[in-house]
Amino acid sequence: MGAQQNKVAYITGSSKGIGRALTELLLKEGYEVIGLSRSNDLEADKYQHISIDLSDITEVSTFQFEKGAENVLLVNNAGLVGDINPLGSVKNVDIQKVMNVNTIAPQILCNNFIKRFKNEKGSFHVLNISSGAGKSAIDSWATYCASKAALDLFSETMSSELEWAQATNWHVHSCAPGVVDTNMQEQIRSSSEEEFNRVQYFKDLKTNNELFTAEMVANKLYQLIKNPEKFPETLISVRDF
Repeated sequence: MGAQQNKVAYITGSSKGIGRALTELLLKEGYEVIGLSRSNDLEADKYQHISIDLSDITEVSTFQFEKGAENVLLVNNAGLVGDINPLGSVKNVDIQKVMNVNTIAPQILCNNFIKRFKNEKGSFHVLNISSGAGKSAIDSWATYCASKAALDLFSETMSSELEWAQATNWHVHSCAPGVVDTNMQEQIRSSSEEEFNRVQYFKDLKTNNELFTAEMVANKLYQLIKNPEKFPETLISVRDF
């Protein structure tokens, strides 16, 4: 077990996009950050990178939350949109990979996070990065939509169980970040209209500068992280605050 620190954050997908922006912001705010991703080029004081393939469930299952703190945060940020195609044209292995990264890995990490810290004093916060796609059907994104819908309901159930256990020092949120200018959006815009019937909508968002930057979203998420008690609903969107 590592030495106690004041504030520790575990962040999946810390090398790119929202995860990278949030990692850099929390480091500035005095957190010790442990980044969980396959790759890393960030070097900073109080930053530790752990190489992990979140699509490998055996590897995820063996990860241990060792470092404790007065304030411990888990951010399940890593996500894949997967193969953008109608069902019948999607590879089965891609369905499995998307569900592993977006749904099964976060569930296992949450389970182990609670197991590790449930009897400790302090403040504990689980922040799952969801998507508006988990609340409505989008053609060619069936697995992605299903994975995020599952993450939302899992988060609500986790929150309910912690309330049942009268764990008032725990907070759980599943937050939709909006449409963010990341590599995932580049992948979406590169689709053909035959593969994805809404591709022009996403191209227009980029052309019209209507995408959030990763840094904008990270700053919004920090409001939630800093004052989780001000957000009593488990399911939330950055557009709500």
